[in-house]
Amino acid sequence: MHKLNITGLDAAASEIKLAASYAILAPFDNLAIEFALQSVDVSGKNDVFIVSSQIESFYESPFSDALFDVYDQGRVHSFSFTKEMTDWGVKRISRGVIKELGAYKSIENALVFLHFNTKQLHDFDDAQLTQIITKYNVFLNTVNTSLLFLISGPEVVNLRFLVRRLNKLFSGIVFIDNDAAVRVLEYDYWSHSTGVIADKQYQLTLQNNQYVVQENKIAENTFNNNHFNDESDVWLVQSSVPEGTKLPAHYRTVKENNDLFNRGPRLKAATLVFSVTRYTDLALLAKQCFELRKNCGRWLKLVIQNVDGIIRHQDECLFLTLGVNLILYSFSEPSRLLSQIQSIQGFKFSRPLPPSVDDVLQYTENTFSKGYLPFIDFTNQVEKHSDSAVNLGVSGVLVILELLPRIDPIHPLHLFHIKREGDVFSVVDNKVYLYLHACRENDVTNAINHLFKLQTSDFFSRQNIISDHFYIQQECKQLRRFYKDKPIDDFTKQLKENEDYKFVPDVTKNLNIDISTPELLTETRPDAIPFVMKMKEQ
Repeated sequence: MHKLNITGLDAAASEIKLAASYAILAPFDNLAIEFALQSVDVSGKNDVFIVSSQIESFYESPFSDALFDVYDQGRVHSFSFTKEMTDWGVKRISRGVIKELGAYKSIENALVFLHFNTKQLHDFDDAQLTQIITKYNVFLNTVNTSLLFLISGPEVVNLRFLVRRLNKLFSGIVFIDNDAAVRVLEYDYWSHSTGVIADKQYQLTLQNNQYVVQENKIAENTFNNNHFNDESDVWLVQSSVPEGTKLPAHYRTVKENNDLFNRGPRLKAATLVFSVTRYTDLALLAKQCFELRKNCGRWLKLVIQNVDGIIRHQDECLFLTLGVNLILYSFSEPSRLLSQIQSIQGFKFSRPLPPSVDDVLQYTENTFSKGYLPFIDFTNQVEKHSDSAVNLGVSGVLVILELLPRIDPIHPLHLFHIKREGDVFSVVDNKVYLYLHACRENDVTNAINHLFKLQTSDFFSRQNIISDHFYIQQECKQLRRFYKDKPIDDFTKQLKENEDYKFVPDVTKNLNIDISTPELLTETRPDAIPFVMKMKEQ
């Protein structure tokens, strides 16, 4: 018998029976793979078999240490799909997998990871998938082996309904998602040695590179006679509405955000409207919202009124992750503000809350790089950016710009003017790859117009956009695999030399620079003296 080594997970939810198949579904490869790797037992004696078209992902995961230890013991057998095999289809691949696994004597009592993406299963209906899973179950009963059937991809939600209808074939179904920087395990049902559990949810956090079940971080308030005394109260910062605005009787105002935060702990279900201007400390406000949500419960409504329109997409997602109910993205008219506040009354905050603000901010640290990167470094960095964006709920796009014939890549590269952290670009085989962090697909054209100094049509013949994080990560892995050990031009030196000529305003303040040279001397000139001009008399 195998089990999931997750601290705090119920014994029934961690048990993996022999001669049983479990369906593990996730929107991203790494979520499904990380979950499967929790079942690798270093101290055990049974072998582990891995079948996947992304076999390298099992060994590149932060949770691969146990897999490497078992591999050193000679108990890991990996099988990867070649490009030709991928074109065979799942039916033909499954016949080959069963035949290959059956040739190993160590398959008895073993643990098998079988990984497919949603694209490979896209055209399957109930009857086709039933036929395949039935064949695997017959094989599992023969060799007394456990199977984790991993399915990942952007269309996994649709496949989840299909898999649920096949509940007689699977011993358990788990859906894994990432919400508010927290891994969420949703057990539809799970068969174990003494029965079945159903409709259970666990939130996982990462501690010392090990998953731990997180206890509820939000204080739970209960109704008093089915109603909170302060449920209709709305507290606003004065700057969130125009001066002189007449407000309803149950609306009250305070001078600034700190005053509203100090009043928050005495409230249970009221609505608090914070104001954000160009002078607001967003990091401090985010921490205050987190503390209010954590200590005051799920019925408290937190609203951010963006007065000056300076909250960026990443900041919006950060606030929502840390417990905010609603963000008003522009300065609203009083009547519209009242309507939007009324629309969230009676609703309970339902998203999971991360363990701390620092756990969320660590994902923003991965996006500090910007500008040009060598191509292999670029693919690695984009994967990190994409993973951070997933944890924060932030959008991101990978733009592929194909150069016109006879255009030297160095010339358009000089014309990219990157200002935002997280925006990186590179070039390979006459294509420029540009990753825009915290950018929605609809904003790509405007973003490129700000980054590129000339018309893109003068240099590029075609533009492709990948906006789904699953496909962005897939593209990076495939590119890295394809260009591995191949010579790739690196333009780091040329672009660095180009930056040496940029004007630096504070150069004269650098004590290490010799300012005695004429071009660095500061010359002051007296103000001009006015004089009167008159027409000469004839």
